[in-house]
This record gives sequence, structure tokens and C-alpha cells, in this order.
Amino acid sequence: MASSKAAWGIEVGAGAVKAIRLERVGQEVQVTDFSYVEHKKVLTTPDLDQNEVIRLSLGQLISQKNLENERLVMSVPGHSALARFAKLPPVEPKKIPDIVKFEAVQQIPFPIDQVEWDYQTFSAPDSPEVEVGIFAITKEKIADRLSLYSELGLQPEIVTLSSLAVYNAALFDLGGDSKRPLVILDIGTSASDLIVAHEGRCWIRTFPLGGHHFTEALEQSFSLSYSKAERLKHESATSQYAKQMMQAMRPVFGDLLQEVQRSLGHFQTLNRQAEVTGILGVGSTFKIPGLRKFLGQQLQLDVARLDEFKKIRVEGREAADFAARCVNFATAYGLALQGVGLSAISVNLSPIRNIREKLWTTKTRWFGAAAALAMVAGVAMTVRPMLERVQIPGEMAQVTRVSNTGKGFVDEYRRVESESDIGFVAENMRRLLEDREVWPHLLKDSFDSLRASKPTAAELEATDIADILKLSADQRRLIVLEDLSGKYDFSDGKRFITVTMEVAFPERPQPRGFLNSTVGEWLRANADRPDVPYRIVTEGNAMSFDVSGPVGGPDEPASGDRRRPDFNELPPPPPRDEGGFAPPPSEPSDGPGKRRLGQGVDRSSGGGMGLGVGTPTAPDDPIEKPDETQETWRPRNTEDLEELKELDQLAPIPGLPGFFSNIRFHRGTVRFTVELRGGAVAPAAEEAK
Repeated sequence: MASSKAAWGIEVGAGAVKAIRLERVGQEVQVTDFSYVEHKKVLTTPDLDQNEVIRLSLGQLISQKNLENERLVMSVPGHSALARFAKLPPVEPKKIPDIVKFEAVQQIPFPIDQVEWDYQTFSAPDSPEVEVGIFAITKEKIADRLSLYSELGLQPEIVTLSSLAVYNAALFDLGGDSKRPLVILDIGTSASDLIVAHEGRCWIRTFPLGGHHFTEALEQSFSLSYSKAERLKHESATSQYAKQMMQAMRPVFGDLLQEVQRSLGHFQTLNRQAEVTGILGVGSTFKIPGLRKFLGQQLQLDVARLDEFKKIRVEGREAADFAARCVNFATAYGLALQGVGLSAISVNLSPIRNIREKLWTTKTRWFGAAAALAMVAGVAMTVRPMLERVQIPGEMAQVTRVSNTGKGFVDEYRRVESESDIGFVAENMRRLLEDREVWPHLLKDSFDSLRASKPTAAELEATDIADILKLSADQRRLIVLEDLSGKYDFSDGKRFITVTMEVAFPERPQPRGFLNSTVGEWLRANADRPDVPYRIVTEGNAMSFDVSGPVGGPDEPASGDRRRPDFNELPPPPPRDEGGFAPPPSEPSDGPGKRRLGQGVDRSSGGGMGLGVGTPTAPDDPIEKPDETQETWRPRNTEDLEELKELDQLAPIPGLPGFFSNIRFHRGTVRFTVELRGGAVAPAAEEAK
């Protein structure tokens, strides 16, 4: 039987299968085995049968290592699952599970009976507030993954998110400073996770950018096959074409920087007192030369790479191989820690049925021993009945055949039962097509609400920035729409769409109040119109306004945009503090994100990121003017400046269009919820009919 003091952590990544076996000794662990099996081709290769490649790699792992009767903990990528974070109202501890289930129904954008989900509560020692992380994956995805593993005889007891495993590994190996957040950037192949450990809490944002996008940039620039571009990327550190490769990948560098800035900005909006001083890089993409320095210089943070673990090591002839792979083993390390009971987060997304089957399997040998003992006793006590049974082997064989047939029917019934929700999904997809008239109305309403700010003619017609700068801050009223998105949700048999508008507007004394009194007032005044296929929900927490900034200006590049600085006019590098870190840029904010009906998820969250939950903003709320202190971007030293000049000459980053690149401005998020009139319903409600 698998021992709870030993476990294999196995990550099936896009580039390789990584596995570590840990044994627990008190509160410490030691590595007893490990393996790194590289795929024949990376899983993002076009027209590749991914499952077949995974079968071959896992088969190689099984042939190398004895995994029979071992405790297995495996992961699913962060972008294939959901991670949501919320603050809980003050309730008795025994009522937390009920509150969390209610939150899960609201936060998960699928009917709750179509997902496997789990949660973890977080609390700081000196704070009464309790936060919850809700993690979910659709039953279809987890079933496909477990079915593939089952073909190879692998039955993991625990399945969790790779981002949570990285959090567990970093927290165990490096410890956590209650004052300074521990920020980990795990750049995967298809997507990346930015993970923050701070004061006993976890915050995660996943965005769809990874090593695959660097490979695509090389593929397109040099007209190579995907496989050759992937190989060229891995050889970039020693290639004679390093500069040309840097130029080809520079746009992806900029996109990655923008996503990291957005993630850190949102985290600091939710945690205004947190001071981010550095980032720990995980994943083989960090081996690309110049990436760490580029991020460090642009973010003014110390960006380090995970090159070694502090609490585990491998001795002997395999020590060098393990040390070279440390940057890739963080996820497997965290998985194995959960298997031996030393993880800070213990989330398990494996279906209950699979857990039961695994438990029964581990007990089989004990049942077999008990049965053998009973048989010996039976032979000794009842020889004659046993002899009589020997005389009728035909009847016993028939009983065995009937029993096996019955088990086959049960398995078939379970398979059909698990697929029975497909009809509901298809019906909902058909009805979603009937909503095609909804989005033109939503688009029109979004622009009409922005026009409610009544921008001045000077802002709309001026071609010279000097004309704009003549206006005082409270006279600049133009709101620019940067992004518009929506998410469907079901609640109490009704359908909703949560609309998120990402906007930018010139600096104002009360930016959030400005959005509330212009955009918000228009939405409330036009909430229920008979000629529109929905009503705008105004009650409860259905509407919220988040603002960050001000940033930008004629003498400083705006945080989050892509203006290129003038390297010849930069002031000298700032001094470092005692820890060796340069002071980080400041992005003051008006406060955390606000919760509204249905999904409380920021548009920038992508597949899975933390969300802020708080009280809604009323039209007459007093709003404080944000702090206007803003650090100017600077390189750290002359060597950094010269290298950055060279990088910018290879692939300069274009500026943000419009006059926002020359004046200080705010970025904001407006969320509102609309209730659709009629249409599709959730599967649970359909079934009830």
C-alpha cells in the first residue's frame, strides 16, 4: 500500500514529463528519485496528436520508474482550470462551507453540477478577515485527462492546479515574508501564471502567453518549421544569430511585460500596502538570454531565476542533472509536497468516484490476504463442502461469467450517465446563437454611456497637444474605450451577461466618482427599455467602478503602456536599498475591485486570477483624490543603460497612440450586469422542467 510518507509528484507539461519522489522525515523531505522525460515534440506543435505523445512519454516514465502502489499527485495546467478569490462575510466557522458553496455558484461560469471544484480558506494571523480561493475544472476536461492516465495504469489520488503546486513549493522551500510579497512568474508553454504569496494568502492570475509565442515569433521571422524554431529558441544562448533572434522576439517581450505590469498593478490595487520588490522566475522560457534583464529593467524590480532549491537536493552522479533541471521541477516539487502532507494549499480536483476507486485498489492486497486466511480456515474446518464444490466447476465458471457481464453493464451505464449532459450543452449553444441581436445593443449602450461624460470640443477636435494641455484637469472629460468583453452567467433560472469596459481618461480630482456620475448615471437612467432585449441590473452589487493611476505624462512613460523612453535624456540610476533592490514604481489606486451580481472577475483575469470583492460605490460616495507621487523609469546602472539602448535599437516598442501618451491619465474598469429577457436556461433548470 502507498505510504503517506512518500509520494510522486508528476507534471505532464507541454515540453516534458517531470516527476519527483519525496519521502517525509518529520517536517523535512528528501528526494529519493526523479525523472525528466522530454516529449518527442513539444505539444504545441501544429497538427500533433498530443495524447499519443503524452502516452509515449508517460510510458517511458513507467518503464524507468516503479510507480506501482505508489501515491501519485498530478496536475492540470492553470489555463485549463479556474481560480477565483473572494472575501467572505464574517460568519461562524461552521457556516463557511455553506457560504463558500454559494460563492462557488456565483463565481464559476458553468453549472455547478458540470464541474469538479474545491476551495481553500486564507487568513492572516493579525486580521479577522477570511478569504477563500475557489478552484474548478469541468468534468469533461478532468475525465479526459484521467482516462488517458488510466490507459497507462496511473491512478492519481490527487489532481490539483499547477499554479497551486508552484505556490506550495515556493512557500515551503523559500518561506514567506509577511511584509513583502513573494511573487513567482511561471512562464509555461501556452500560458503563464503570476502567483503571489502574501501574509498567508494566495493570489493567482493566468494569462495566455508563454514559450509557444516566442517560438512562433522565430518561426514567422525566419520562415522555419515549428520544430526548427523551437530548437533555435533553446539554442539562443549560444547561437551566432542571437541579436537577430532578439529582434524577432522583442514584440513578445513587450507583450509579456504588459501582462506582468497589469497583473502586478491589479494585485497592488487589491493590496495597497504591499510592496513588491522582486520576482522569482520559473520555467525553461527564463533561459532565453536577456529576458530576465529586460523585465527587471522595465519593471524596476529584481528578477531572479529559480536555479536551485534550498530544502531538497540530490547527491551523487545525478546531482548535476537535477540541478540543471531545477527551473523545471517547481511544479512536481509542490505536487509531491501535497502528497506527503506538507503543502500550504491542499486542493483536490479529482472526482470523488476516482478517489474511492483508488482507496479500494490500495486495500485490495489486504482484502486478498484476509480472503486467503479465511479460505485456509475454511479448508481446515469444512473439507467436505470444499470437495463438493470442486465437483461442479462448470456452474462456478458460469457464475463468474454472469458476474463479469454485470460489471460491464455497470461500467457502460456510468459512461452513458457521465455523457448525459451533452444535450443540455448543445441546447444552450443553439440558444446562444439566438442572442446575436443582444451584442449590437450592448455595444451601442457602452458607447452611449461613455459619451455621457460630454467631452469638450477641444478634446475631440484638437490636433495639437498644446490645446489639450490648456484645459485644466477638471475640464478634460473624454473617456476612451480600450477593451469591451462580456461573460454569461446563470442564476435562479435567469441568464445574465456581465459586461466589462476597460477605459482610459485624463487625470481628474475624483476619477471614480467621475465614472460613477457619468457612465454609471447613464446606465442607471436607461436600465429598463422595452425596445432592448435585456434590462440593466441596478440593484445589489451589479455595477462597479475601479480606477488606477494617474500615470503617464510628458516626462514619464506610463505604467502598462508601451512608450519607449529617450535613453539619452534619462536621469542617473537611483540608489539601491539595503536588500539590493531598486525602488519600485508606484501606481496608486482608488481601491480594490468591487463585487457585483454574478461573476466578480476582472476582464484582465483571463483564465484564472484573483478578484477583489467589496462594497459597491454609490453615486454620492466621498472619494479621496489619489496620491500623485510617481517614480520615473530609470535603468539601474550604465551597463544596463547601454544594453537597453541596444535592445531598443533591435526592436523598439511603439508608443501609445493619442494624446494620452503626453498627459497623465487614469485607467478604469466599468462593470455592469444585464439580465436577458427569455432564452437559454442552465441545464439544472432545464432538467427540472
